Amino acid sequence: MPKRTQLNININEKLLKALKISALKQNKNLSDLVTDILESFVYKLGKIDFSKPFSDRDALNCTKFMKALFNKKFELGVYNNKEIAFEEFIFYVEKFNQWDKIYTPKLKTVMLSESSEAWSSKELNLITSERNCECPIYAALKEWTGCSEFPSQDLICDLGKSLIPVIEANIK
Repeated sequence: MPKRTQLNININEKLLKALKISALKQNKNLSDLVTDILESFVYKLGKIDFSKPFSDRDALNCTKFMKALFNKKFELGVYNNKEIAFEEFIFYVEKFNQWDKIYTPKLKTVMLSESSEAWSSKELNLITSERNCECPIYAALKEWTGCSEFPSQDLICDLGKSLIPVIEANIK
């Protein structure tokens, strides 16, 4: 059973009446209707991902994407070597509260080694609380690359590094 939470708000009387009528028409209680509306709104904003936890395939695709994007940014010639690039990149990752520095050596290996092992679904699910919060690696890559059009986590899970040619022109 999901944890019960409550939100007390003041809204316009006409809006409340319209919501109640809509709930009745949809055979829902008011709480379920408002929850559906808020989830839909927040999902469209891209702030919360209501996705299922990472699978092994998702983790492999995410690993290949992050490694390819890191390499693409390095190839732009801003950095003298990959170690320097990683030192700048890790700053963006470590800004996130859910990032546990125990994962930093693994991230460094993934990004810098030619033949590193991929992130496991278990590791990515721990880092993202079963995808209840944004992956700090994903958010850091987005910010570090300055990419104006960045794919969603779901798209990365599905298509992996094949997305790099689509976004590489937007990397700064």
